[in-house]
Amino acid sequence: MINKWRRFSIFAIAIAAMISFAYVRPQAVVDDKLALDHLSRDYVAAIDLIREKYVEEVEYEALTTTAIQGMLRTLDPHSNYYDRKSFEDMRMEQRSQYYGIGASILGRYRGVYIIETFKDTPAAQAGLRYGDQITAIDGKSTETWNSDQVRDNLRGELGAEVKVTIRRAGVAEPITVAMDRGAVDMPSISGYYIVKPGVGYVALSRGFHSTTSDELSSAISALKAQGMNSLLLDLRGNPGGFLEQAIRVADKFLQRGQVVLSVRGRGRGGDRDWPAESGMPETFPLVVLIDNDSASASEIVAGAIQDHDRGMIVGEPSFGKGLVQTIYPLYGGAGLTLTTARYYTPSGRLIQRDYSNGSSYEYHFRRTVNGSDTALAPRNDMRRTDTGRAVYGGGGIEPDIKIEVQAFSDAQGSLWTTGLFMFVRELMAGRVAVAPDFKREAIEFDHQPKPAEFVINDQIMKAYREFMADFLAKSQDVNLTMKAVDDNFEWARQKIREEALIAAYGVDTQKRMMADQDTQLQRAIAEIPQSAQLADHARKLARSSKK
Repeated sequence: MINKWRRFSIFAIAIAAMISFAYVRPQAVVDDKLALDHLSRDYVAAIDLIREKYVEEVEYEALTTTAIQGMLRTLDPHSNYYDRKSFEDMRMEQRSQYYGIGASILGRYRGVYIIETFKDTPAAQAGLRYGDQITAIDGKSTETWNSDQVRDNLRGELGAEVKVTIRRAGVAEPITVAMDRGAVDMPSISGYYIVKPGVGYVALSRGFHSTTSDELSSAISALKAQGMNSLLLDLRGNPGGFLEQAIRVADKFLQRGQVVLSVRGRGRGGDRDWPAESGMPETFPLVVLIDNDSASASEIVAGAIQDHDRGMIVGEPSFGKGLVQTIYPLYGGAGLTLTTARYYTPSGRLIQRDYSNGSSYEYHFRRTVNGSDTALAPRNDMRRTDTGRAVYGGGGIEPDIKIEVQAFSDAQGSLWTTGLFMFVRELMAGRVAVAPDFKREAIEFDHQPKPAEFVINDQIMKAYREFMADFLAKSQDVNLTMKAVDDNFEWARQKIREEALIAAYGVDTQKRMMADQDTQLQRAIAEIPQSAQLADHARKLARSSKK
């Protein structure tokens, strides 16, 4: 164990050296090396003391990992260290694939449950379905595990067997199924279709991976064959990914020579402009949807489209990540993502939000400082688009048309993850007497939506209210009352339908079938004519400037 600790200690110090040397002038290297030698001795001495004196044995790998992560956190919120398994998972997902059973899982009432299985995956072939509670994996109880722990244990080596025990609504005894882990595709584009005559819709929601640009080309070709003459590109929820793929996506819509973004870093070769290179860009009207979770590569695409007035941006302010990370593989299969540059939109905006208060939680989740919303642009770095419209840096991409989606109240969130979820679980198992036809044994993949499917009528809502009264009487740990149930009754009607559609057809089809309830999407459709006029005006200005 001591030898193992020594290796990790040296490993941590080596990383410290790499970061330190990256930030010093050449003439200061000798002095910095002396300081680093002192730091190394102090670090080893501290670890020795912990090893000898701490109240219980310490896992040195975990201790060193925490030390490295803490060091990186003093730089910025996006530089990060990954142990071997985490780094392997990250690289695999960037290839749009992972090895596992092929199911979406979430923490719900007192456990972790299957929400959706994916087509042609071990989970779907084994008959797992919505509402199955995962209670054990390979004989180990998961009763106290969170969804991340369950996910990590479901994933593994390709072809390796995993035994999953589930508790199913209406079945008295636990069910155990054995599956061989398979390669599960996770494409960047979760779905595309004609949302109304002539209007194509592409949900580019799962990150910018190695296949993103090719996926988008295929989707556009398929939609054109179905009569598409304008496009809605949905980047809501897209956390970003490969810089190169963001450039290739933007390149599909911009004229040759138009700047997609500029990168500014340190040292030789640190500064670079990335121009569009396509000789035949798409010219149809374009509207891009973004929200608070659209980050990084998503913001590169949205910023380039906005700054060149190629299309309208609809939705909510984006995350605000203007830092570029370089991936460094490290000793033993671990890895490091280190911020090596900032990127700027074509107009010269830096959209990175302030992170000087040092709270990672505030930055990533609450995004507030002293109660103010830092996702809003500070409006102190004004730039101009190609047609002269004012845009601002410092706080993400501000949409041209801002449509806020009302967040769940605390009561709604609690209802969704407890009683309401448990009611839908019973409903889809055929255990609600007034709706026996809702019962589903598995997801119907590739379902073609039909009008008025899974309508939640008053009889079902009456059954829901009765269920909630009984549920709350038996669940004293749930901080809800029947008043909260009644106050959110109509909200629950829609939410029950959403969950039922997910159980029957999957998330992507559910979103398609409820597109008329998506206020941002409907507004994006309405903005297509204005978006076309904006792009036409920008092209005319560009042509006149060349004369």
